[in-house]
Parts: sequence; structure tokens; C-alpha cells
Amino acid sequence: MPSSSSSSTQSELRWYYAIDDAHVGPVSATKFWQLAEEGVIKADTLVWCTGYTDWVPAKTIDGLFRSRLGRSSDSSFSGSSPSAAQLNPTPMKPPPTEDASSELDSTLLMQIAKSGILLGLLCIVFTRGCDQIDQARVDGLSAQRSISEQEFKQREASEIAPLQEKVDELQSKEFVTAEDKKQQQEAIEALRTAKVMMANEQKRMESEEWGPLRADEARAASEKLSVQLFRRIAGLLGTTLTLLGLGIALFYSPSDQQLGIWIVLAVLIAAAYLA
Repeated sequence: MPSSSSSSTQSELRWYYAIDDAHVGPVSATKFWQLAEEGVIKADTLVWCTGYTDWVPAKTIDGLFRSRLGRSSDSSFSGSSPSAAQLNPTPMKPPPTEDASSELDSTLLMQIAKSGILLGLLCIVFTRGCDQIDQARVDGLSAQRSISEQEFKQREASEIAPLQEKVDELQSKEFVTAEDKKQQQEAIEALRTAKVMMANEQKRMESEEWGPLRADEARAASEKLSVQLFRRIAGLLGTTLTLLGLGIALFYSPSDQQLGIWIVLAVLIAAAYLA
């Protein structure tokens, strides 16, 4: 049985008490005495402490039911051992001694769960971020080429359209004079020259700008496709780690933290569905 020779040692004792044949505890000595004062622990409540050989009625604990004033200077405040004559063996066995190891296992599992959630989220964010960067690169090259081609078409239309309108106007006349024929020939020649110049300009743009942009766009799309499988595997691994971590956290976390875990889980499911 525990000795009451050292108050510092006694303050480290952990008490258990039985309520409806169920073990409650461990609680500190201070909490144990407070429960007795509040009436939670009664005189006939079976109690047990580290070092006891069996459960004993609470009334056998010296000083447990004295007034707080009388106990404040009592060296047995943290608990004292009942005499052998006072012990009344009961069918109940002492609480299991593996509570500390169970608490340690729960703490370790929570740390593993947090690490898994963090690592999984990093994998998911990394893979999604890389995919978006590569897609933005492909889209940027495509947009740059499209803008250049559109600008060329607008410039071509602005140069060809007036010449074409002049030719059409001269050809629509019913009575054509020699001067009109000369102007018509000059307009047709100017239109032909402008078309040749724009065709040459288009070939130059194709070889110097549009062609390289198309090649870069195809190369970027090919690079994205080549690493997409590995990113999907990394994303799947991240999702698995996150879900496993959340599952462990839901099982071992306190009830006041479970709402936040459910919210995180719902956000992940919604993000995966929208993606």
C-alpha cells in the first residue's frame, strides 16, 4: 500500500473510484478530495489508488471526509493508506495498469494522423499547382499565337479591303472611258501587289513567329502529359494519406475537435468533386 511519508510523492498518486461498477479515473489527489467534498464520492464508494492491493470503501481513507479547513494542514491530504483491518476485499479488480501506455498510443496516433494530413495536403496542393502552372503555360503560348494571327488578319483586311472596293467600283461602271480602264488596271495591279506582299508577310510570320509558338505549345503539352501520370499517383497518395489521417483523428480526437475535422473532410470531398 502507498506510504504517506512524503507529501510530494503522495501528490503524484492517481485515484480511481467506482460508479455503477464502472471504473472512473485516474484523477489527481486534489481532484479526488474535491469529488469527496462535492458528494460525488460517498463514504461507501469503492476507491483504488496506485499501490493498493484491492478496492476499499472511501470511508476508510483517513481525512477524506474532514472539512477543507481541517485538511489544509493535514499531511494526509493527498491520500493515506487504510489499515489492514479496514480493508474489505471486493470482487472488483484494480483498474488496468496500461492506461498510461494507452494514452501514449493515442497521442502517438494523433501525431501520425496530423503528419499524414499535412503530408497529404502538401501532395495535393503540389500536384494541383504544377498542373495549373503547366496548363497556364500551354494556354499562354496558344493565346500569344492566336493574338498575333488575329492582328495580322486585321492588318491584311485593312490594306486589302480599300483596294478591293476601288476595283469593284471601277468594274461596276457601265460606260468605261480610256482613263477608267487605266485606273482599273492600276487598281487591279495594286490589289495584286498588296495580296502578294501580305502572302509573303504571312509566310514570314509563319516561319519566324507562329511556327515556333506552335512548336513550343506542342512541347509544353507533351511535357505536361509525360508527368501527368506521376502527378496523379502523387495526388492519389496525398488524398489517401489525408483521408487516413482524418479517420484516425476522428476516432481518437476529443469530441470538441471532431466538428472541425468533419468540416475539413467535407471541404476536401467538395474540392475533389468540383475538380
